[in-house]
This record gives sequence, structure tokens and C-alpha cells, in this order.
Amino acid sequence: MNLFLIFKQSIIALKTNKLRSFFSILGIVIGVAAVVIILSLGQGLKGLVTSEVEAFGPNLLDIAIKIPGADQISTAMSMVQGVKITTLKHKDVEALKDKERFPYIESVAGQAIGQEWVAYGGEEKQVLIYGTSADYPQVMKIAKIANGRFFNQSEDDGLAKVVVLGSGLVEKFFDGKDFLGKKIKIKGQNFKIVGSFEPQGGVIMGGIDINDFLYIPLQTALKQILGINYLSEIVLVIKDQSYSTQAIEEISRMLRKNHNIKDPAKDDFQITTMTEILDQVNQVSVILNLLLGFLAAISLLVGGIGIMNIMLVSVSERTKEIGLRKSLGATKKAILWQFLIEGLVITCLGGFIGIIIGIVISLITSFVVRAQGLSGWPITISWLAIISAFLVSMAIGLIFGIYPARKASKLSPIEAMRKE
Repeated sequence: MNLFLIFKQSIIALKTNKLRSFFSILGIVIGVAAVVIILSLGQGLKGLVTSEVEAFGPNLLDIAIKIPGADQISTAMSMVQGVKITTLKHKDVEALKDKERFPYIESVAGQAIGQEWVAYGGEEKQVLIYGTSADYPQVMKIAKIANGRFFNQSEDDGLAKVVVLGSGLVEKFFDGKDFLGKKIKIKGQNFKIVGSFEPQGGVIMGGIDINDFLYIPLQTALKQILGINYLSEIVLVIKDQSYSTQAIEEISRMLRKNHNIKDPAKDDFQITTMTEILDQVNQVSVILNLLLGFLAAISLLVGGIGIMNIMLVSVSERTKEIGLRKSLGATKKAILWQFLIEGLVITCLGGFIGIIIGIVISLITSFVVRAQGLSGWPITISWLAIISAFLVSMAIGLIFGIYPARKASKLSPIEAMRKE
């Protein structure tokens, strides 16, 4: 049995039915390209989120509100439905600033977020108001002042009407022109602009660009703008990661005392370290990639079924050819290999083209995403996806090509000639 000759005959047969071969290859191309694109973009998204989280530094602790007895997912779902948790207070921030009690805490920032109308000149926009403490730039390492300054502790304590603009608002309201010292109206009240932030990587939070935030002193936000007496979150920085366990235990005790909580199972807060957040990101990324990879693999499966159907049609149409070849001495093995090689050629060619298209689209998408301001998005290709997609396409050629090939090899030459 001459495999090279059989391969040559398979190519000739595929060329004879160009349109049929094209659509068979197209199904595999789409499936393989989808796998490469989806997994590469999933890897890019993971890299972006990881880089953004790591930018905050390993010594960051996040104190988030939580429904007593519920996990964070249930809490998030409840908050989307309108449930408000009002137990985290400004006094908790002040307690964390006690150097005698918490000597390992370097800086603390509470936060309260709301949406209000902001106006300058004849322009008015609805903007996210970010009320925060004076320590915010020391806590959030990615927040760097571009112009002017950040507000200080005395301004926070004195309910000063000062504001720091996100870089996006500088462009929207002032179009790059001088803005320091000018007044901007928030909820009808005049606030003096004292500074602005550098672009923060175009970070997207729930579909909102963090560069479009407007920052005011926490107590001013609570008492004069938002009209609330509770916080949504507290973020703090400790001297070293080695203090993490001690910090979590001691801060938890303090918060339970302040919130009158006797049973730790009923905590209305959750303290998370950056390491835990990165672990959660990795877990979500793995699950997401598996899910998306599975969905993309379905298109490969559909392509494989299409190949089997077309090969069965090909066997039915070529019964005379098969009978003639057998009558001239072709063995069952030679016939089987011819049809099997035809299936492999279709899937391997489709797999190769699909990989090229997948790589090109993935790279273009990465460049487009980075051009939109997400500079932390890595330009990456999932080589695991490429290898896996190609091997799967070959396996599909074998699996879905075996049945038609066996059917062709078992045809009796006399019956085949008679049928035709």
C-alpha cells in the first residue's frame, strides 16, 4: 500500500468537488478560529485584571460591606436589587487611624459613591461622585496627581467644598484648558477645583470609566452631597504582608465591637487581601476559559458532523469509482485510507487556516483594546489553544472520517458496479 499515492488520489478527489471541499474546510476554520480567539482574549482579559489588581500593591486590604450570614456573591446580587447595607461608618475609618491600636496601618481611605449632576459653564453632565479620605492617593497607588494637589485632612474635617477631577472630566469639561482654581457646580453647589489625576489606565468598573470620577472630601460627600451616613468600602495599606493575619483579626474585632456583632458568622463586613483577590481572579478566569472554550468547541463538533455527512454523500456518489478500483485490485485498506486521508486533509487544512485567522484577529483585537486606553491588556496568543485546536481538528478528521471510510472499504465491487 503506497500512502503517497493514496494521498495524491485523495487530493485529486477533493479538487474534483471544490465547492463541497470548501464548505467542509470552512466549518473547521470557523471552529478552530473561534477557539483560538476566545481563549486568547480570555488570557488577555486575565492579564489585564491581574495587572490592575497588582498595581494596588500586595499590602492593600479591602473592607467591603456584606449582608450578615451571606457571601459576597449573594450580597452583590442583593445590592443590585436595591438592598442597602448601612453599618460601615466614618467612625470606623477614624478608629483605624489609631496608631497605638493599629501601628502597622500606614494609611486608610473610606469611600462613598453616588451619582449627581455636575455643571460648568453651559455644560451639564451626570457624574459619579467619589467621596473619599485625604489618604486616598497613598492607599490607591495607581492614583497619581497630574495637576495641582489632592485635598488634605483639614479640608475633609472642615467639610470643604473642594474637588479633584478624573482625567476624563478634564477633557470633557475643559478640553485641556486651564481649570485649577475654577468653580464647578455639584448638585447646585460651587466646588473649587484643586487638582486632577493622571489617566488611570482606562480602567472600566461596571461599564464606567474610572477616569470620569469626581473626587471630593468624604465628609463633604456624606453630609452635603449624598445625604447619607454610611460608607460602601474602606481600603487601607499595611506596612508589610506579614501583618495581614494580625490585621484581619484585630480589625475584625474592632468592627464587631463598633457594629455590636457577637457572632462572627453574622459579620456585616468582609476583609480581603490582594492575594485573595488575585486567587479569585485566577479561579474565575479558569472557569470562564473552560466555559468559553467549551462553547467554541461546539462549533468544531458541528464542523466534524458536517464533514462526516459530506464524506457519506461522497461515498454514495463514488460507488462506481470504488467498485472499479476494487475490481482492479485495490484492497479494503487502500480504500479506507483514501477516504480517511480526505477527511484528515480537510480538517488539518481547516485547522491551519483557522489558527492563522484566529491569531490575526486576536492580535488586531488586542491592539484595538490597547488603543482604547486599556494599556494593561497584554498582547498575547494562547499557544495552548492553538495546539489544542489543531489536535482536536485532527481528531475530528479521524473520528468523523472513520465511519464513511469503513463504509466505502466494505462496498462489494460487484454491488458497487451494479448500483451505479
